[in-house]
Amino acid sequence: MGKQRRIITNIGGTIWLNLKRMNAAPADELSSSAIVSYLRKMSQEDLKKISPEINGLETFGVSKDDLLIFIATNTEVSRECMEALTDFYRSRGINVVTRVVEGLTDDSSTAFKKGIADYVDLIIGLFDRDEQWKYDTFFNATSGYRSLIPYTTIVAAVFDSRVFYLYENSPHLLELPPFPINFDFAIIENHSTFFERVERDCLPAEEARKEFGYDLLAKIVPQVLLEEDGLVYLSNFGKILWGRYTVSNPEIYFSDSALKVVDKDSVYLDYVKKMLRGEAEADHKLHEYIGDAQCYKFAAKGVRIFYIKSGDEPFRIATILKDHDEYERYIKTRQHEADFNYNKTRITL
Repeated sequence: MGKQRRIITNIGGTIWLNLKRMNAAPADELSSSAIVSYLRKMSQEDLKKISPEINGLETFGVSKDDLLIFIATNTEVSRECMEALTDFYRSRGINVVTRVVEGLTDDSSTAFKKGIADYVDLIIGLFDRDEQWKYDTFFNATSGYRSLIPYTTIVAAVFDSRVFYLYENSPHLLELPPFPINFDFAIIENHSTFFERVERDCLPAEEARKEFGYDLLAKIVPQVLLEEDGLVYLSNFGKILWGRYTVSNPEIYFSDSALKVVDKDSVYLDYVKKMLRGEAEADHKLHEYIGDAQCYKFAAKGVRIFYIKSGDEPFRIATILKDHDEYERYIKTRQHEADFNYNKTRITL
């Protein structure tokens, strides 16, 4: 069985504008319940004409097996249209998740600049941890703010996703070609500690010059880093690149004993990588075990990995057991994995 498809769609206000233009809805009747009631009375052909979101999704061909992610701007019309489309698709038994880009309002150009940054952060967040490996991701660029399409396309290219688009009422689905991105990720690899810090907060520009040197810094400003008032911070493109790097090279903690196992035989590091990509029996049920960890099981080889995971915190690999005999001995004794000493590292998936 293949990965589940998820289709990310930006929601605009076109549905409402078209309803008003058709005199199907009074101008002062903006509400998700009013919108969805009109949608349910329409034929499939009329639905695709009135809603670019529906047009793109239906031409793509969504089913109950798919996950839809709707993203609205922080405006009343976008939020109400998103709620209406959410009700519309959930009534068909399709799973829908909604998000609002808080900074994307129609207040000012300054607010819009912040909104773009918020949009990039939100999209990158959809690929955090195992999300990159769990889904086949598609972006429906038929609807929403046109100014977001370049950022959507860049994220899709960097995170190995696809973007589809319908021009107005064309019956032909178009796949947008990825931007020709050719970035040397060795720069991030060699300076990952700096990027970890600058992701969290602005850093002095002088510190960046000492880190990279003048020549290298000139190559990554302003594409990856922006400099302003003596400080540097990640550009939107820099956020996307750093997000991709952290997904492909996740932060992880090994206990002293687990580190010895992977250092001695790299095949067990491969098992850890498979675990992070979800290629094992997660949350394996343990009948006799008493301890602080959960267990991943690789049934064919008898390998088990005991790990601790709390919220968005990185995985802590507590114990790697090579076979069933080791496992039987391990679960007979009360374990205290939370008290183990752990070593921070990154591994390349």
